[in-house]
Amino acid sequence: MKHLRIGLLTGTRPDIIKMAPLYWEAKKRGHEPVLIHTGQHYSHHLFGGVYENMDLPEPHHKLEVGSAASPAESVGKMILALDQLLRTKEKKLDVVLTHGDTLTAMAGSLAAYLNLVTVGHIEAGLRTFSHEPFPEQLDTRCSDAASDLYFAATETNRKNLLGEGFAAERIHVVGNSVVDAARWAAVRGEGGAEFFKKHDIDFSRPTIYFSIHRRETTMDKTRFGAAAMAALELSESGYEVVWSIRPGTKAALEQHGLQSKVEHRPHLHLIEEIPSYTHIMYLMSKCRLICTDSGSMQEEAAALHVPCVTVRFVTDRPESVEAGVNVLAEPTTAGHIVDVVKQVEKNHAKMSAGANPYGDGNSAKLIMDILEKWQGRVSRWEHNKQKEGA
Repeated sequence: MKHLRIGLLTGTRPDIIKMAPLYWEAKKRGHEPVLIHTGQHYSHHLFGGVYENMDLPEPHHKLEVGSAASPAESVGKMILALDQLLRTKEKKLDVVLTHGDTLTAMAGSLAAYLNLVTVGHIEAGLRTFSHEPFPEQLDTRCSDAASDLYFAATETNRKNLLGEGFAAERIHVVGNSVVDAARWAAVRGEGGAEFFKKHDIDFSRPTIYFSIHRRETTMDKTRFGAAAMAALELSESGYEVVWSIRPGTKAALEQHGLQSKVEHRPHLHLIEEIPSYTHIMYLMSKCRLICTDSGSMQEEAAALHVPCVTVRFVTDRPESVEAGVNVLAEPTTAGHIVDVVKQVEKNHAKMSAGANPYGDGNSAKLIMDILEKWQGRVSRWEHNKQKEGA
């Protein structure tokens, strides 16, 4: 079997978490996984300690693109930095694995494609068939267009790719590696109890993990205001609400004049730094339900059998809604979101028992099996011309 140098491209906290099982599996099989971090998430809040928390070494290559004035500038910086890395003659990568629907995935897929490096897109085929979420729908479509192998999490994702004309033999349904990671982390809850006790979280009350951070929510005062006021109303109606405050969320609270309305409330806990993924999984396992606009959290909730309320108009994880473990709550008013939570409570037992559509926690093994199977047969004409020196 050929020894493979596998580039694992990360840029955001979820990337690192979802790529970790690929690193572990590649190392176990004697391949050489090369960790590359673009720096899309560069603040300590989002990036610091995540590699260590996931039992990973520090990235072999830190591109450190840092802050940017716009998503376009961020992508441009990433492509230039990745292009320089991929053009290095020594120790060429056999394949670059990109992940999901991030700016990093789009930049990495394009840079690798233009350097004639084989691209495998993990979590390929995510579609809402709209412009939302922004810019993630563009990211995932561009990543797919530049890829050679497609690792779809679900049959729905595979059908999306087939409908767009991608070659059937290159599409593989492998589940989602977040299930691998969530199961790994769920049994490693070290420090979780102490951390949340320090933040005065009372788990004897029904608890909601609240996470709102996507641009289409934070940039819109009506949507974000509906979500923020829903969090407040839920905390005043018997729930313990733990709101994970990311940098974009914090900025939106200030920009939309909502900071004073939600801070210092007895059962609404605004936490800026949850130390690790194991802490997050500990929290999710203690929750009655999840309220989020995150993509990954819809998957994690399904894996942990915690009902999910997705605070968005559309979702690129429709299979979770079809499975009955996730419902949409359009962020029009706080009252509407709260009403959806009430409906989830009525159906809580059924939702908790729903099937997880994202696999059995063996995605990393399936992906590595496929990479080994495709050795030497993934090249297209342009790759071959490069080998011939044309």
